[in-house]
Amino acid sequence: MNSSPTEAVVVGLDTSENSRVALEWAADEARLRGAVLRIGHAWSMQAYRLPEAYKHDMAEDARKAAWAFLESAADDMRKRHPGLRVELELIDEAAVEGLLRMASADASLLVTGRRGLNPFLTFLLGSISSGVAAHTPVPAVLVPIEGAPDERGPVVVGVAPGEPEPVEFAFAEAERRGVPLRVVRSWMYPQAFPGHLAVPPKEEAGRDAQETAELEKLLLAARTAHPGVQVTLQVGAGLAEEAIVKASADACLVVVGAHRRHTQHFSLPIGRVPHRVLHLAHAPVVVVPH
Repeated sequence: MNSSPTEAVVVGLDTSENSRVALEWAADEARLRGAVLRIGHAWSMQAYRLPEAYKHDMAEDARKAAWAFLESAADDMRKRHPGLRVELELIDEAAVEGLLRMASADASLLVTGRRGLNPFLTFLLGSISSGVAAHTPVPAVLVPIEGAPDERGPVVVGVAPGEPEPVEFAFAEAERRGVPLRVVRSWMYPQAFPGHLAVPPKEEAGRDAQETAELEKLLLAARTAHPGVQVTLQVGAGLAEEAIVKASADACLVVVGAHRRHTQHFSLPIGRVPHRVLHLAHAPVVVVPH
């Protein structure tokens, strides 16, 4: 592989339509950042239940076909963005491990596609995207098959208490794109069940004010560093993932933090909120690791 500049956008490519949408999004992002586009394609003969002798005979042809597939995709992206530098890599190991390795050196983003299925099935599918989001050393982007609802829409960021990483990233992306930033903070009333028991108005107003004051403190450093970004706050009672998904309806990008923790085998490795936002948001979602 060729030597790279100081920044790269890495994208995983397979033959699916959602992967192609992710590739096009990644190429646009590489152009915006002045970065190299690095495309990885995982190939293997292990999926074919054939005798080893046949696998050996077929491996060279299969590898050539995989490389031709990569080169064709690269040519398309160069035509889309003349002057864009594109690097290619055939991934010999498992797809998740290969993409994480590709992103571990100089990448600023790692991009994968998200299947366009119904909300229930998306929680059962997309193991590569889920694995990347759970373990990536750099911000990881999942691009829905529909792309972004509005390329000039706002950047939306969901901000939990004491979580500065997604805040700084979201401000930088809003500034880079020249779009406003919408900051979402939700809270839950302990005695209330959403839709069944209302929060007393006085207590709701007081909690909104408390959360807003805390949020402003968390945003202060990023506001100072990016004074040209127009910011709106959206604070209220409710489920955080629901508020962020609704806010994504006209967004160009959604930013959340990865709440990684060592948990039981069947738990969500990045936390409930980012997991659901990744699968249900209407726009590309960036998971920013701590």
